[in-house]
Amino acid sequence: MNESKTPVSGTFIPVALIFILGLVGGVTVNLVLPVPIWPSVWVRLVGLAPLAVGALLFAWARSAFRHHQTSLMPWSPSTALVQDGPYSFSRNPIYLAFCTVYLGVSLVFNSGYVLVMLLVVLVLFDRTQIPREEISEGQVRRGIHNV
Repeated sequence: MNESKTPVSGTFIPVALIFILGLVGGVTVNLVLPVPIWPSVWVRLVGLAPLAVGALLFAWARSAFRHHQTSLMPWSPSTALVQDGPYSFSRNPIYLAFCTVYLGVSLVFNSGYVLVMLLVVLVLFDRTQIPREEISEGQVRRGIHNV
């Protein structure tokens, strides 16, 4: 059996960092040259709902990791494959939470740029992070991981 020398998470770049960089970039461009999603104050109020839902989903996913006593940090090896809580209906509830919060921020700032940056971040994840995690998940299922 081959032992992997890399963390099981298969992290390319920390997940939160990619989301934060895209978010800060979109907000910064919006401050200089605003492009509203919709010309109404209501869009800002509607944005509070996805912010709250995303925060609650992240907290639920984090509690599932704590329950299984495995690391939430992508640079640390996983000791368990979490399949309950939000993981019973979503393969990546933390990514879903980040996307939901991101959507909420784009609405609260009423920023088309932030919304476009969300799409850029999602494409980056689809091409870099998710393929690495799928390989690592296969290693965990076969029992090939750091001890």
